[in-house]
Amino acid sequence: MKVIVTGGSGKAGAYVVRELAAAGYQVTNLDQRRLEGLPGQFIKVDLTSSGEVYDAFAQVKPDFVCHVAANPAPSGDPRQTVFANNTLSTYHVLQAAGDFGVKRLVYASSEMATGWLTTDQLPAKFPFDEDDRVTTPNAYALSKYLGEVIADSLSVRYPEMPIVSLRINNVITPETYTWLADRRASYPHGGSSNFWSYIDVRDVATAFRCAIEADTLAHEVFLIAAADTCLETPLHNALQDHYGNEALARLAEGHGEYQSVFDCRKAERLLGWKAVHSWRDQ
Repeated sequence: MKVIVTGGSGKAGAYVVRELAAAGYQVTNLDQRRLEGLPGQFIKVDLTSSGEVYDAFAQVKPDFVCHVAANPAPSGDPRQTVFANNTLSTYHVLQAAGDFGVKRLVYASSEMATGWLTTDQLPAKFPFDEDDRVTTPNAYALSKYLGEVIADSLSVRYPEMPIVSLRINNVITPETYTWLADRRASYPHGGSSNFWSYIDVRDVATAFRCAIEADTLAHEVFLIAAADTCLETPLHNALQDHYGNEALARLAEGHGEYQSVFDCRKAERLLGWKAVHSWRDQ
């Protein structure tokens, strides 16, 4: 089976390519630069060019697509550039996939598509799931959420192509677990922008494989996060210390002391995926 991975030279994309290649898929990486040592084929493509996207699909004729590519920066680049790149490239990839008869497509959305990480508002409950979100003022977060809206529409246009959107948490590689130590060091005032959550890049890769091998229909959205927080402080203390009693009152009774507030049970139930890596095991 042939798989296109967009952005396969990036941090998460490279792990997705390796995971799929190890599972026996024929992988082609569509990116602006080649990553040496990566298995599979490579085609240099500007995803904001519909012609280049369609030509790449014509060459590969993929069975599956993992759309990982994006400008990943919530800040640091002009907002309109981030928004235009992410939304236009997503539309081109999803439309091309539908027109070429792709069997399943997996889209790398983001935890920021929930909106919670970009406002002062808090979810009505902890943990929260895929149905809980708030309107975001952030261009990157908006672009990732609109990718899900595009998926909603194109799953209607192409009903034979199920689409899975993965709201991926803050990605940590085995080499960057020190970032979590920095977040712990800044507690309680810093490191809390996503409620002290994260995801190991190796778990991101297995989430993509599980998603293309699942049997979901239409368009489904899934939260993808590690099972635990990055803190040594129990969550109920962290919520109270950083957000106050109002946040603590929203924490479900019996929630684990170090359990993430991102409820990923839907992914376990429908995709057969569960995060297995933790900073506590490093």
